[in-house]
Amino acid sequence: MWRTLHVLSPLQSLVLASVSAAIVAVPLALEAASRRELLHDFFWPDALNPYIVLSLVFIGVVLVLLGYYHLGRLGFLLSVALGFALAWVMAVCGIFCFVGVGHYFGRVRLSAIAYTTCFSLAYMLIARLHLKAAKSQSVHDAQRKLRLVPAGML
Repeated sequence: MWRTLHVLSPLQSLVLASVSAAIVAVPLALEAASRRELLHDFFWPDALNPYIVLSLVFIGVVLVLLGYYHLGRLGFLLSVALGFALAWVMAVCGIFCFVGVGHYFGRVRLSAIAYTTCFSLAYMLIARLHLKAAKSQSVHDAQRKLRLVPAGML
């Protein structure tokens, strides 16, 4: 019945990856809210555990999905490592925000705003790199060499 394959645009794939990552991250964050011992030994208040887990899982999953979008299984494997690295960077950013900002200013709300800013900057960097990679000739060549798209499609 349907003979044509519809390939998502880079912006559509970013939105789909973000929604899919949120669908994965929200239940894990809710689980973190019900279990207090998951991130109990870190430097942020226990009340913020669901937000931290949400951001860590969201960033990691978005990277994996976008890596798969660009380079298939190879992109998936490469972006898993990058996702773990960026999730670690976000955890370190959380520690700096909650320990540094919280210690110097004594406000948890200001620390949460600083962490949200770090999360937003990381997501915008991912979006920018994704949209830039979608237009990159080297990524298109790699897709052709991996036989992800027909030679005349891009």
